[in-house]
Amino acid sequence: MLYEILLSIHLLSLVGWAGLSTGAYLVVRETAGSVLPNSYKRLVHAQAAFAGLLFLSGLTMAVLVYGFPKSPLWIHYALGVALVAGAIEAYHVRAARRYSAERYHRAIRMLAPAWAVILAVMLWLMVWKPF
Repeated sequence: MLYEILLSIHLLSLVGWAGLSTGAYLVVRETAGSVLPNSYKRLVHAQAAFAGLLFLSGLTMAVLVYGFPKSPLWIHYALGVALVAGAIEAYHVRAARRYSAERYHRAIRMLAPAWAVILAVMLWLMVWKPF
């Protein structure tokens, strides 16, 4: 029962992390002005919170099912990728808080390919469990 609850939290956190601000960003990038709306900045913070919850629920499920550090190699790879994603999210929050809208949009254009690779690698690790 605990595993199923954690899995639900994990999947909802994935949607919150990957979906929430992606949709909002597509709207914000079309707006004129040199300042990001405060509502969007709050959404970026919510996205970072979902990323943290995604990490914690995934780690908890891994410990619950496999134990740690005895878990399969793919979990260790996923942990490494998650740490890189966490660093990118920290930069994303900082950029949303401190950068002008134009500089923020440039930063996001640089980060978008990294997010796409991270998401693809994590889905590959989670679905196919190759190692």
